[in-house]
Amino acid sequence: MGTRKKRILLADDSGYWREKITKANQANSYVFSFTDNGKDCLKKIKSFKPDLILLKLMLPMIHGIEILNKIKSCPETKNIGVIITTSKQMIQDYHAAMEAQVDYFLIRPFKVEAFFKLVETFFKGKLKPQPFIKKTKSVTAKKDIYNPTIHEPDSYLKFWGTRGSITVAGTKYARYGGNTSCLEIRQGKDLIIIDAGTGIRQLGFDILKSDIRKIHLFLGHTHWDHILGFPFFEPLYKSNYEIHIWGPKGFGRVTEELFTDMLAYEFFPIRLDEVQAKIHFHEIVDRKPVTINKNIKLDFHFTFHPGMTYCFKIYTKKHVIGYATDNEILMGYLGHPNKIKVKDPKLEPHQSLIKFFKECSILIHEAQYTPLEYKDKIGWGHSSIPNASVLLKYAKVPEWIVTHHDPQHDDEFLINKQLLHRQILGDCKIPCHVTYAFDGLTVAI
Repeated sequence: MGTRKKRILLADDSGYWREKITKANQANSYVFSFTDNGKDCLKKIKSFKPDLILLKLMLPMIHGIEILNKIKSCPETKNIGVIITTSKQMIQDYHAAMEAQVDYFLIRPFKVEAFFKLVETFFKGKLKPQPFIKKTKSVTAKKDIYNPTIHEPDSYLKFWGTRGSITVAGTKYARYGGNTSCLEIRQGKDLIIIDAGTGIRQLGFDILKSDIRKIHLFLGHTHWDHILGFPFFEPLYKSNYEIHIWGPKGFGRVTEELFTDMLAYEFFPIRLDEVQAKIHFHEIVDRKPVTINKNIKLDFHFTFHPGMTYCFKIYTKKHVIGYATDNEILMGYLGHPNKIKVKDPKLEPHQSLIKFFKECSILIHEAQYTPLEYKDKIGWGHSSIPNASVLLKYAKVPEWIVTHHDPQHDDEFLINKQLLHRQILGDCKIPCHVTYAFDGLTVAI
């Protein structure tokens, strides 16, 4: 009568190691049983009565250390050998296994031949745990480390100012920033700026460090929060820059006349005709796109805001991006967004704008007021969150970046407002991801 084969229980949810072990030539010398979770492992110990268990440390349902403790603390099973196996190379787990009287702590990956050598040593009564050695490949040179260089993408949007009305300062505004509207659009070597709020000052210093010498500055309208930073735009005072300024005609004077008054000696020490950069003024005409080059084009549309105000649609190589900082959707409406159907008469004035933004993959659009704030701000030229959500719903834009934050809204308020924003979109079942812009936010395009 032959010698009884030793029984080994493989307690492991990895089919890879089960196959590697059982298909090895040495496997024929043993009887195997299998389990892939902790509860079944404890049952199998009673029914299969193994001589040795290969026990995965992070076994589903019951952790390997807990199973090990049960085995070694029970008189009926304490003599069963246990080899803990894991790819979690942490010394705390090693010590926990040693304290629970494990027979061996085996780090993955291991060679099958080495495993069966351990099994053979155990059944000879000579297996002893080894000191903890972390099996990691030593790094001998920097070339062995994946360490990508941090750099800004070649094409991107960057928010240099995200406030409306007036700048704010102080620790309560540190997260979202306090500069008024300014957006940089970089497409390769082409630089587009929309709005010259106070954020343009810092952008100017950044431009001086680049090799860009030609700048296109677009103004949706000429309220103070959109032009206040213009006199502090450093490239204005360098002779090697060419700056094209695009602005609305307004109801009276053109942009050049307004900037001439702005840089009068009574307000500023340098007049417009004394700046050194080559400046060219252009008039924005509704529905007449401006092509910068083959990679970038801008289109325009009137918005619901006091005075002649434009929003923008920017065509880049990969994206179409909408930008509207001042736009009051559904003026005076205080009801639930879902009550506004696609053919509702209240939506009719905005159908052209909805169509304008429909091809956008990103829409940067204000939502300055909460519903309760809006009831006291009707006609101010800015939208409530619910009303702006209607625009996003019918334009079907997947990504919404909210900008032009109210100066009364500090960081804590905006964090809660963003949560409210997402709640409203969810309540209305509008499949749109929303982000709140902050000074310095960069988005690859």
